[in-house]
Amino acid sequence: MRSACIALAVCLAVGLAACGAVPPRSDAEAWRERLVDLNDRAGAAVGRGELKRAAVLYREALRLAESVEDFRSVGINTLNLSAVLQALGETAPAERALERVLAAPERFGRSLVAEASGRKAYLALQAHEPDTAAAWLARAESECSPPDCRIHAALLSLRAQLALERGAAGESRATAVRALAASRASGNREEEANALRVDGRAAAALGEHAQAVASLNQALALDKQLALPYKIALDLLALAEVELGRGARDAARDYAQRALEVSRAAGNRQQQDAAVQLMGRAR
Repeated sequence: MRSACIALAVCLAVGLAACGAVPPRSDAEAWRERLVDLNDRAGAAVGRGELKRAAVLYREALRLAESVEDFRSVGINTLNLSAVLQALGETAPAERALERVLAAPERFGRSLVAEASGRKAYLALQAHEPDTAAAWLARAESECSPPDCRIHAALLSLRAQLALERGAAGESRATAVRALAASRASGNREEEANALRVDGRAAAALGEHAQAVASLNQALALDKQLALPYKIALDLLALAEVELGRGARDAARDYAQRALEVSRAAGNRQQQDAAVQLMGRAR
């Protein structure tokens, strides 16, 4: 799911003081500038793949927003922090972070509650807890009303993943096609890759190996363009599973080795463990 972006306008005083000096900044202006700076630096760290540094910066931005009870900024930085922690494989802290929004939804807009609920569903799917995921996904869908909520494509991809987790590969593919159309219509390349990834996994479950490889390679190409190590590793792990499923052990080991190298560089222990297990199965 795409992490939220923050853009706070800095309102500068207009005009000059009587003596001609520039008026001093107010505390509120200094606070906004600090918050914008933290978010800019965190976003740049994500872009460089420095996820641990990004987590530090998002935590500081969150602390700053909480100190003045700016709930919208609290919500956005909570989602950003949770996304980074999830990408690092730190799922328990990622879930705890979301409680800031989910424990007091009345403080936040429905779109932020929808995204936090969707991320809880995603984390539950990762933990192979489909019933929990279904409950959070239903809440996310109920809170997602346009035009404020812009995660419709992401929720469709989650719905497709849930169907796949429950063994309904045909339903999963049909829903993934809808997610793919929605993401392309909105120009959201990250969600396009997510939809392609679940479509590939569902196609593999149906024995459609050529389609699975095609969809997963398209997802991989997009994730490389977006420079998203966590998603790149997911694509490579899925490709390894597809190749292993059709008996191509050498190709499976190659994909798993690549996933191991990417996840090591990104610092995601869970993905490293998954890659090592796949390499062992492909011997």
